Amino acid sequence: KEGAIASLKEWLSDSAIGSNPVLRLIAGIIFMHEQDYNEALKHTHTGGTLDLHALNVQIFLKMHRSDYADKQLKIMQQTDEDHTLTQLANAWLDIAVGGSKIREAYLIFQDFAEKYPMTGMVLNGKAVCCMHMGSFEEAETLLLEALNKDAKDPETLANLIVCNLHLGKPSSRYFSQLKLSHPDHVLVKTTTSAEGNFERALQAVA
Repeated sequence: KEGAIASLKEWLSDSAIGSNPVLRLIAGIIFMHEQDYNEALKHTHTGGTLDLHALNVQIFLKMHRSDYADKQLKIMQQTDEDHTLTQLANAWLDIAVGGSKIREAYLIFQDFAEKYPMTGMVLNGKAVCCMHMGSFEEAETLLLEALNKDAKDPETLANLIVCNLHLGKPSSRYFSQLKLSHPDHVLVKTTTSAEGNFERALQAVA
Protein backbone atom coordinates (compact mmCIF):
# COMPACT_ATOMS: atom_id res chain seq x y z
CA LYS A 1 0.00 0.00 0.00
CA GLU A 2 2.80 2.42 0.89
CA GLY A 3 4.45 1.79 -2.49
CA ALA A 4 1.21 2.46 -4.36
CA ILE A 5 0.63 5.75 -2.53
CA ALA A 6 4.26 6.80 -3.12
CA SER A 7 3.87 6.12 -6.85
CA LEU A 8 0.58 8.01 -6.92
CA LYS A 9 2.13 11.07 -5.27
CA GLU A 10 5.02 10.92 -7.76
CA TRP A 11 2.59 10.95 -10.71
CA LEU A 12 0.57 13.79 -9.17
CA SER A 13 3.70 15.91 -8.82
CA ASP A 14 4.57 15.39 -12.51
CA SER A 15 3.52 18.57 -14.33
CA ALA A 16 2.87 16.57 -17.51
CA ILE A 17 0.18 14.31 -16.04
CA GLY A 18 -0.59 15.66 -12.57
CA SER A 19 -3.68 17.58 -13.70
CA ASN A 20 -5.19 14.62 -15.59
CA PRO A 21 -8.81 14.30 -14.33
CA VAL A 22 -8.73 10.48 -14.26
CA LEU A 23 -5.53 10.48 -12.20
CA ARG A 24 -7.01 13.10 -9.85
CA LEU A 25 -10.16 10.99 -9.49
CA ILE A 26 -8.20 7.84 -8.64
CA ALA A 27 -6.06 9.80 -6.19
CA GLY A 28 -9.16 11.23 -4.54
CA ILE A 29 -10.73 7.79 -4.16
CA ILE A 30 -7.56 6.28 -2.69
CA PHE A 31 -6.93 9.11 -0.23
CA MET A 32 -10.62 9.12 0.77
CA HIS A 33 -10.42 5.41 1.59
CA GLU A 34 -7.31 6.16 3.62
CA GLN A 35 -9.40 8.79 5.46
CA ASP A 36 -6.89 11.46 4.41
CA TYR A 37 -9.62 13.85 3.31
CA ASN A 38 -7.45 16.96 3.08
CA GLU A 39 -5.03 15.19 0.75
CA ALA A 40 -7.94 13.89 -1.33
CA LEU A 41 -9.46 17.37 -1.69
CA LYS A 42 -6.08 18.80 -2.67
CA HIS A 43 -6.45 16.89 -5.93
CA THR A 44 -10.22 16.91 -6.43
CA HIS A 45 -11.51 20.25 -5.14
CA THR A 46 -11.18 22.07 -8.49
CA GLY A 47 -13.61 19.57 -10.03
CA GLY A 48 -13.93 19.74 -13.80
CA THR A 49 -15.93 16.54 -14.32
CA LEU A 50 -19.13 15.15 -12.83
CA ASP A 51 -17.12 12.25 -11.40
CA LEU A 52 -14.82 14.60 -9.50
CA HIS A 53 -17.70 16.70 -8.16
CA ALA A 54 -19.54 13.54 -7.07
CA LEU A 55 -16.40 12.38 -5.26
CA ASN A 56 -16.18 15.78 -3.57
CA VAL A 57 -19.76 15.29 -2.36
CA GLN A 58 -18.73 11.96 -0.81
CA ILE A 59 -15.62 13.42 0.80
CA PHE A 60 -17.44 16.41 2.29
CA LEU A 61 -20.19 14.15 3.66
CA LYS A 62 -17.54 11.97 5.32
CA MET A 63 -16.19 15.19 6.87
CA HIS A 64 -19.75 16.03 8.05
CA ARG A 65 -19.78 19.16 5.89
CA SER A 66 -23.11 18.88 4.11
CA ASP A 67 -22.94 22.61 3.33
CA TYR A 68 -19.88 22.12 1.12
CA ALA A 69 -21.37 18.94 -0.34
CA ASP A 70 -24.45 20.95 -1.32
CA LYS A 71 -22.28 23.45 -3.21
CA GLN A 72 -20.70 20.60 -5.20
CA LEU A 73 -24.14 19.15 -5.95
CA LYS A 74 -25.36 22.51 -7.25
CA ILE A 75 -22.43 22.59 -9.71
CA MET A 76 -23.40 19.10 -10.90
CA GLN A 77 -27.03 20.13 -11.29
CA GLN A 78 -26.01 23.12 -13.39
CA THR A 79 -23.98 20.80 -15.61
CA ASP A 80 -26.53 17.99 -16.01
CA GLU A 81 -29.35 17.77 -13.49
CA ASP A 82 -30.75 14.50 -14.89
CA HIS A 83 -27.45 12.63 -15.04
CA THR A 84 -27.44 9.42 -12.98
CA LEU A 85 -24.36 10.57 -11.03
CA THR A 86 -26.04 13.87 -10.17
CA GLN A 87 -29.15 12.08 -8.95
CA LEU A 88 -27.02 9.66 -6.92
CA ALA A 89 -25.10 12.52 -5.28
CA ASN A 90 -28.43 14.18 -4.56
CA ALA A 91 -29.63 11.03 -2.77
CA TRP A 92 -26.40 10.84 -0.71
CA LEU A 93 -26.86 14.43 0.43
CA ASP A 94 -30.57 13.93 1.18
CA ILE A 95 -29.75 10.96 3.45
CA ALA A 96 -27.05 12.97 5.23
CA VAL A 97 -29.39 15.93 5.80
CA GLY A 98 -32.23 13.66 6.92
CA GLY A 99 -35.71 14.74 7.92
CA SER A 100 -38.09 15.29 5.02
CA LYS A 101 -35.20 14.78 2.60
CA ILE A 102 -35.17 11.04 3.31
CA ARG A 103 -38.36 10.57 1.31
CA GLU A 104 -36.77 12.38 -1.65
CA ALA A 105 -33.72 10.10 -1.46
CA TYR A 106 -36.00 7.03 -1.36
CA LEU A 107 -37.77 8.19 -4.53
CA ILE A 108 -34.43 8.64 -6.30
CA PHE A 109 -33.39 5.07 -5.45
CA GLN A 110 -36.85 3.86 -6.43
CA ASP A 111 -36.42 5.56 -9.81
CA PHE A 112 -33.05 3.81 -10.24
CA ALA A 113 -34.67 0.49 -9.40
CA GLU A 114 -37.26 1.01 -12.14
CA LYS A 115 -34.75 2.17 -14.77
CA TYR A 116 -31.79 -0.11 -14.17
CA PRO A 117 -31.03 -3.65 -12.95
CA MET A 118 -31.13 -3.86 -9.17
CA THR A 119 -27.64 -3.53 -7.70
CA GLY A 120 -26.43 -3.88 -4.14
CA MET A 121 -25.83 -0.14 -3.97
CA VAL A 122 -29.42 0.71 -4.99
CA LEU A 123 -30.83 -1.89 -2.60
CA ASN A 124 -28.72 -0.54 0.26
CA GLY A 125 -29.72 3.02 -0.59
CA LYS A 126 -33.41 2.16 -0.44
CA ALA A 127 -32.89 0.14 2.75
CA VAL A 128 -31.13 3.01 4.53
CA CYS A 129 -34.00 5.32 3.59
CA CYS A 130 -36.49 2.76 4.91
CA MET A 131 -34.64 2.52 8.21
CA HIS A 132 -34.65 6.31 8.57
CA MET A 133 -38.42 6.22 7.99
CA GLY A 134 -38.90 3.42 10.52
CA SER A 135 -39.78 0.74 7.94
CA PHE A 136 -37.34 -1.89 9.20
CA GLU A 137 -39.20 -4.90 7.77
CA GLU A 138 -39.00 -3.46 4.24
CA ALA A 139 -35.35 -2.57 4.85
CA GLU A 140 -34.59 -6.14 5.90
CA THR A 141 -36.20 -7.54 2.74
CA LEU A 142 -34.11 -5.22 0.56
CA LEU A 143 -30.91 -6.03 2.44
CA LEU A 144 -31.43 -9.78 2.22
CA GLU A 145 -31.86 -9.36 -1.54
CA ALA A 146 -28.59 -7.42 -1.60
CA LEU A 147 -26.93 -10.14 0.47
CA ASN A 148 -27.96 -12.73 -2.13
CA LYS A 149 -26.12 -10.68 -4.75
CA ASP A 150 -22.94 -10.34 -2.69
CA ALA A 151 -22.65 -12.18 0.63
CA LYS A 152 -19.48 -10.28 1.60
CA ASP A 153 -20.52 -6.70 0.77
CA PRO A 154 -19.53 -4.68 3.87
CA GLU A 155 -22.31 -2.09 3.65
CA THR A 156 -24.99 -4.77 3.26
CA LEU A 157 -23.65 -6.63 6.30
CA ALA A 158 -23.34 -3.44 8.38
CA ASN A 159 -26.86 -2.32 7.46
CA LEU A 160 -28.26 -5.77 8.29
CA ILE A 161 -26.64 -5.60 11.73
CA VAL A 162 -28.29 -2.25 12.43
CA CYS A 163 -31.62 -3.34 10.95
CA ASN A 164 -31.74 -6.57 12.97
CA LEU A 165 -30.96 -4.71 16.19
CA HIS A 166 -34.01 -2.51 15.58
CA LEU A 167 -36.12 -5.57 14.77
CA GLY A 168 -34.95 -7.36 17.90
CA LYS A 169 -33.37 -10.15 15.83
CA PRO A 170 -29.91 -11.68 16.35
CA SER A 171 -27.20 -10.06 14.26
CA SER A 172 -24.11 -11.97 15.42
CA ARG A 173 -23.89 -13.98 12.17
CA TYR A 174 -23.65 -10.81 10.09
CA PHE A 175 -21.18 -9.23 12.50
CA SER A 176 -18.95 -12.32 12.40
CA GLN A 177 -18.98 -12.24 8.59
CA LEU A 178 -18.19 -8.51 8.55
CA LYS A 179 -15.38 -8.96 11.07
CA LEU A 180 -13.93 -11.84 9.06
CA SER A 181 -14.10 -10.26 5.60
CA HIS A 182 -13.67 -6.57 6.50
CA PRO A 183 -11.83 -6.28 9.85
CA ASP A 184 -11.09 -2.57 9.25
CA HIS A 185 -14.75 -1.60 8.79
CA VAL A 186 -15.76 1.30 11.04
CA LEU A 187 -18.56 -0.75 12.66
CA VAL A 188 -16.13 -3.54 13.54
CA LYS A 189 -13.59 -1.10 14.98
CA THR A 190 -16.22 0.81 16.98
CA THR A 191 -17.80 -2.36 18.38
CA THR A 192 -14.45 -3.95 19.24
CA SER A 193 -13.35 -0.76 20.99
CA ALA A 194 -16.60 -0.58 22.96
CA GLU A 195 -16.27 -4.25 23.99
CA GLY A 196 -12.71 -3.60 25.16
CA ASN A 197 -13.79 -0.56 27.20
CA PHE A 198 -16.61 -2.60 28.74
CA GLU A 199 -14.26 -5.43 29.71
CA ARG A 200 -11.81 -2.96 31.29
CA ALA A 201 -14.67 -1.34 33.22
CA LEU A 202 -15.80 -4.75 34.51
CA GLN A 203 -12.29 -5.59 35.67
CA ALA A 204 -11.99 -2.23 37.41
CA VAL A 205 -15.21 -2.87 39.34
CA ALA A 206 -14.35 -6.52 40.12
